[in-house]
Amino acid sequence: MTEQTNHAPSASRTAAAVLSVRGLKTQFFTEDGVVPAVDGIDLEIAAGQTIGLVGESGCGKSVTSLSILRLIAPPGRIVEGEILLSGESVLALPESEMRMRRGPQIAMIFQEPMTSLDPLFRVGDPIIEALRTHMKMNRRQARAQAVELLRSVGIPNPEQRVNSYPHELSGGMQQRVMIAVALSCRPSVLIADEPTTALDVTVQAQILALLRQLQAETGTAILFITHNLGVVAENCDSVAVMYAGRIVESGPLRTVFRNPRHPYTQGLLRAVPRLDHPSRQPLPTIPGAVPNLLRLPIGCRFRARCPWAQDRCAQDEPGLLSIGEGHTAACWVMPEFNAHSTPHAITLPEGLT
Repeated sequence: MTEQTNHAPSASRTAAAVLSVRGLKTQFFTEDGVVPAVDGIDLEIAAGQTIGLVGESGCGKSVTSLSILRLIAPPGRIVEGEILLSGESVLALPESEMRMRRGPQIAMIFQEPMTSLDPLFRVGDPIIEALRTHMKMNRRQARAQAVELLRSVGIPNPEQRVNSYPHELSGGMQQRVMIAVALSCRPSVLIADEPTTALDVTVQAQILALLRQLQAETGTAILFITHNLGVVAENCDSVAVMYAGRIVESGPLRTVFRNPRHPYTQGLLRAVPRLDHPSRQPLPTIPGAVPNLLRLPIGCRFRARCPWAQDRCAQDEPGLLSIGEGHTAACWVMPEFNAHSTPHAITLPEGLT
């Protein structure tokens, strides 16, 4: 194993990436102290690729997405790092220029459509506004295109629904509207932050199928933020596991899910419900909770919850180590497992097993 370097990617890799994040640090400056919500993470997504960013609530996933879009509000601030969108530095852009990038180049499906859609506006209004602003359409053209976008995301009777208010639609319909808004300008990068939260499994499956279909048609790169590893297994090409503000393991989906090397990744996989799990036996859990970011432990941030923690884990924080083709993990122990104890908690889709 060789320690992964933190220098910028080569020119060829950067040119191939639609979105590159290097050494990103976002902190919140509170009365109680500085909260390192995102603490030096790297991500890279190519056109047509889907990366799953996973971890428990409070690990920094949503702050990462808002940082990429430059939507962090005070007392939060990006303090270090680089964000490149099609090779252009996002952090160097004036806010007026960044607003023009949101929509045509990068868009986001927010976690809660019920709070993201303005109850005072019709659901077609944000689509029409985006098309008029970024695609230079007149109102008639924008409205006709909004109807087609609603139709493409499976909204029935889109000619009428374009004039509906959010409260007149179900949660699944509202989420479809949010997808239509995000895709209205055919962005190069789409960030989907828990896009199926609080939806029933049937609607969830429909929305995920819709995202796959639209990606196949447009070549959009997707950063899929979720805590649902089953959804990641079905929809992502690679995965990055985040814990307490840092990425602790990343790599191709099949590699990480079949050979997880960080104890946190292993714990997440074991906790996934399985059809063959004995009904009377409780699911495995990870003891404890994500540490308070105001009082991070010395050494490995996961050590208090780790069954393999050693003395070194309490002294030094591990950096990401390269352990295979595109596979990295941050662990001093790197526990190895035999065939009987490897956590094959998820049945991977055909072609990934």
